[in-house]
Amino acid sequence: MKSVKMNTSNIPSELKTLNELFHGSVQTKYNIHTLVIDSSIGVGHIRYTNLQKGLYTYDFDIKLFKDLMLPINSITTNSIQFLYCLKGYYYHRSDEFIEQLKIEQYHTAVAHSNNFSTNKIYIEKNCSFMFNIICIDKNEYFDYSNLQNNLFDKKIQDLLFNVKNTSKCFHLGNYNLKIAEQLKLLFSIEHSIEFSELLSQKGRYYLILAKHIEQFYTEIENESNTTGLLKNELTSISALGEFIRNHPEIQHSIKSLCLKSGISPAKLQEGFKFIYERTVSDFVRNVRLEKAAKLIRNTDLSISEIVYSVGLTSRSYFCKIFKKKYLCSPKEYKLKKTS
Repeated sequence: MKSVKMNTSNIPSELKTLNELFHGSVQTKYNIHTLVIDSSIGVGHIRYTNLQKGLYTYDFDIKLFKDLMLPINSITTNSIQFLYCLKGYYYHRSDEFIEQLKIEQYHTAVAHSNNFSTNKIYIEKNCSFMFNIICIDKNEYFDYSNLQNNLFDKKIQDLLFNVKNTSKCFHLGNYNLKIAEQLKLLFSIEHSIEFSELLSQKGRYYLILAKHIEQFYTEIENESNTTGLLKNELTSISALGEFIRNHPEIQHSIKSLCLKSGISPAKLQEGFKFIYERTVSDFVRNVRLEKAAKLIRNTDLSISEIVYSVGLTSRSYFCKIFKKKYLCSPKEYKLKKTS
């Protein structure tokens, strides 16, 4: 298929640079730009979102037919980048290391680029690759006159000074399933047609950035992980979370989830509190409510049918917990969404 020539009038310059590598076409919705790569290059897309002045993000969800080297400096200059590999793996190359570093699934990294250093990402062919990079423009945040008087901007500026004073331009972080959880939620609503859900994405990016910053400070201060759980145990718990999301109608219990994962009840609860900041039962209940809200918005099912389809049996109980979460009854919620 021939590449489609895109309208470049309102497209960010960084995305134009990416298009030279991936070709394809750009779709714009609510100021979110998505580059759909050409079918001769591979399958998938790259999304660019401007969060605020000096702060922007890229999401890669691609599978390439040939190996590709992506120069980070071509899409962001004089910046700090927070990188996260949600699926697959990639290799990172920089002036600091003789050999390339393999960055695997669920691992974080922080890179520091300027006019005198280079960072490159090497993506192998036939690898399903989901990747997020949040970029902070150093000029913007070193300039006090451009900053608002809030804790968020101050925290970023403190981080920038911290990174500036270190000799390393690349920091390979540990695995972080809390970030994976947030990114999975982002990718799950990326095709939403609702403006409210698209706006909620921006808030989730700020949460992801906060978790990156928290982990960076923890690791440079040599503090240990407080969970006591192994990586494979946390990965299994993350998989359980996905299973519950995909099958909210099942009567999940601590016993059934422990049997499925091979994890003890105590570690199961500890892992859910660490990754999702909820108990197991609270997580299941919240998944059911979010699924129910989606069904109310997008289907003609009755409330009783929705209650059954998400694994609940009592309509009165459902209405009670729904109102507590959404501050209105299911019926009122449906009227608000259709009005």
